[in-house]
Formats: sequence, C-alpha cells, structure tokens
Amino acid sequence: MQLVTKQNHSRWVIHFGGLTMKLGKSLLLGSAAAFAATVGAQAADLPVRKAAPVDYVRVCDWTGVGFFYIPGTDTCIQVGGLVRVEGLFVNNARQYYPTATVGSSTRLVAGGTTVPGRAEDESGFFARGRIAVDTRTQTAYGTLRAYVRYQIDRLQGLYAGGGSAGGQNTFANQGGNSAYLDKGYIQFAGITAGRVQSFFDFYADNYNYEGIANSDLSNNVFAYTYTGAGGFSATFAIEDHNQRNDGIGTIQGGAFEVGGVNQGATALTVGYGGETIPDLVGNVRLDQAWGSAQLSAAYHQVNTVSGPYAGTGGQGFNHNDADGFAVQGGVQLKLPMLAAGDDIWIEGAYQNGAYLYQDSVGYANAGFQSRFIGGFQHIDHDAIAIGNAGSTNGSYNLALSRGFSVMAAINHYFTATFHDVLFGSYEESGYGRAKNIDWTLGGLGDVSQFRVGNQFLYDPVKNLEIGLEFDYAKIYQTLAHNPGQAATALPIGVSKNPDAFEARLRIERDF
Repeated sequence: MQLVTKQNHSRWVIHFGGLTMKLGKSLLLGSAAAFAATVGAQAADLPVRKAAPVDYVRVCDWTGVGFFYIPGTDTCIQVGGLVRVEGLFVNNARQYYPTATVGSSTRLVAGGTTVPGRAEDESGFFARGRIAVDTRTQTAYGTLRAYVRYQIDRLQGLYAGGGSAGGQNTFANQGGNSAYLDKGYIQFAGITAGRVQSFFDFYADNYNYEGIANSDLSNNVFAYTYTGAGGFSATFAIEDHNQRNDGIGTIQGGAFEVGGVNQGATALTVGYGGETIPDLVGNVRLDQAWGSAQLSAAYHQVNTVSGPYAGTGGQGFNHNDADGFAVQGGVQLKLPMLAAGDDIWIEGAYQNGAYLYQDSVGYANAGFQSRFIGGFQHIDHDAIAIGNAGSTNGSYNLALSRGFSVMAAINHYFTATFHDVLFGSYEESGYGRAKNIDWTLGGLGDVSQFRVGNQFLYDPVKNLEIGLEFDYAKIYQTLAHNPGQAATALPIGVSKNPDAFEARLRIERDF
C-alpha cells in the first residue's frame, strides 16, 4: 500500500490506491442488492391483478339463424333490414269525385271535383330503408321478446301523391320523406303489446307489390295468444279503433239531408266521434307441415256525431251509433310436389259497417298506389248518414256498408333463382237505402271490382331480388238515383266503369 498525501488549503486527502477502488465496488454492489431485496418485499405485499377474460360473441343455438348473445348477458339479438327501390307506371284517365274524400283515403279532394288525366303523374319512384332489431331471452315463463322495425321512405311522383298538383308549380311533386315505427312490440307469456300486424289479417298482401282486396294493416294492440298442441293457437286482441275507420258519408240536399232546409237547420256533415270502444279481434289458427289455416272475426263500433244544430232546446249535437263487424277465413297450402317453395293462398272476408276489413286500401278506386284508377270515384265508407225526413233537430240513421272480398295467389319456382306469382281478387259492396238517393246528393250505388296481377321474380344471389309486376283493375258500378227516376248524367268524359293498368319494377336487398 502506498501512502500519498497532498496539502490543499489546510486539508489532507489520503489515497489508498487499489484499496479505494475495491471498497467502492463492494459498496455499490451491496447497495443494489439491498434495494432489490426491499422492492421484492414490497411487491410481494401487493395484490396480483389478472387479465380480464375475453368475452367472445357466441351464436344462440335456440333462436334460429342469425341470433347471437349480447356479450355479458343471456339475451340473444338479431339485427337486420332491407333496402328497397321501386319505379312505377300507371295509365291515368279523367276522374270525377262526386263527394269529398275523407277517412282513410290518402288524398283529400272536394266533392264535385273533376281532374283531367294530364294533370296526374303517370310515373314515380320510391326508396325505402328499414332497420329491424329482434331480442329474445329465455325465462321460466317462456321466451321474452322485444322487436322494433324502423322505416324511412323517400317518395317521388305517384308515390308522393302527385296527381292534380302535378305540373302546376315547381314544388308540386318534389316528393317527401317519411320516417316512422313500422313495428314495435313486446311478447311475453302469450301476451303481445305494441304495433304489430293486425291479428285479423292472414294473407296480408304477402306476395303482391300493389294492394289487392284483402285486409293488410299494422295496428297498436294488446293481445293474448293461447298456444295448444299440434300447431293450434287462438288469439284475442284489443286493437286501435281509429286505424280501421273509413269515414262516414252524408246526404247533402233533398228530403234526406242531415240538417238542411228540410230539417230547420243548415246542412251538417256527420263524422266519426271520438274512440270509445276499441276494435275487438279474435282468431283461431292451425299451422302444420302442409301449410296454415285461420278464421278471424272483428267487432267495429260505428260511433258518429253531427252538429251543432239549432234544435228546439237551443244549440246542440246529434249522434247515432251502430255495430259493425267482419269475419274472414283463409288457408295456405304448401306445394312441394310441384317445386320447393311453392304454395297457394286462398282467402275470403265479409263485413258490415267495417269496410277496411274487406279492403284495407280505403275505397274501390284507390287500389293502385297512384289512387287514380280514374272515372267515377266510388268513395266507400263504413256507413252513409241519411237524415230523417221532416226532422227539426238533424236526426239521422246510418246505412252501413255491406260487402265481401275473395282473393287467391299462387307462387311457383321454375328454377332455384326464378319464380312467378299469379294473384287476383274480387270484391263487392253496397249501402242499402243509400242507393235510392241520387249520387249528386251523396247516395252510393253498388260496386264490384276485380284485380289481377303477375310477378316475375329473379334472385341472382341470396337475399337479392329483382321483380317486375303487372296489374290490371276493372270496376263495375251503378249510379245511385231516386226511385222511379234516371240517375243524373256524369260529366262528359267520365267513365262509370273505369279500369287501369300498372307496371312496377322493384330491386330489394335484405340483410
């Protein structure tokens, strides 16, 4: 060891050469070891956190194709929808409205209006987007289901109403958007509550694009379904009354006017009162391997009000109520002996005071999307109000509509990607006493109508369909007139028995 000293401002520093280096290295290693030991002891005292398990999406094996579990729940969900695009052509002719359109008709026109054919659109376009969500959960009481289907439409030309406003200004036919809840309901332990296809309906325009004479309406309902063995079920439903109202016609003029000079008051229009009793609907149904069959019945209250009128006791209102009803039977038969997917539907309905159960499009001339079959417009209603002759308080009776409809449709697959649907319907309606009052005063004669159509459908790939449909409709009707007198002549160029032709192209992608 070499001792080295150095004087530096009265301080002495002693260096021990190699000893100094060895001592520093030992101190450094010892400190590191002590630090590591301390950190290790502290880490051992902390809780160990494991990585969260990955919750992979699992397919539901009890709901059918397309459902999967919502991660972290026992609820299965299916998300779907469609995009639909259509183009439409209808040959339009001159039309005449003897009375104002009311109720469910989609176009309000004043009585006595004549619309030339050239003022009507003959073509139009339509686009629809739809999103649907279906959730299902297994419970001790069966499946709990919630379903919602939201729909957005873009309408142009015929689909937007077009018609008598067409060509009059630059904004007349610019079209419009509609966004609405198409379906939305809860099902649990046999209970269905929400907006759903009416439980009266069976075929419900299952194939045809254009409406034919049958019942096809979504409605807000409370219902209970009993499900038995062998595919049998029975349903009782309370359904919204206003959805099935088709308006009340009124006699305007003459001895049977409601109010008017013959009854000591001005002419008054009779209309539906507020909803008091909802529609009561029931069905029994059988679903088998061979197909399905269903019997349906419905009660529809015809509750009306008119006024105010100048009665003997001062200003007041009058009313009259009647009981409407409808019955329907239908069967679907599968035809695998012809080709896979083939079937035939047959259905018939009768109504008294409940026209929309016979034909949900609203009135006889309104079958086509354009609502312009042309000619004399037979504006159907649930009833015609006929004033009591000589009454001084505007009292009246109701002549209820009576009618029936039948339809059939057959679907046949020529190949796996090409099939054809042939369909048709026939209906009749009348109004009893109303046909004995001239049509210029609001009387309605008897009417019959048939519609036939054919679809050519091509499915080049799964869930993509290209369809071309052709439709034809013909109306035969009598003009209401006073007994012993000829009916008042129609305006020049207006046909009593009009017809129409329609062609429609559709492309639809479902997912």
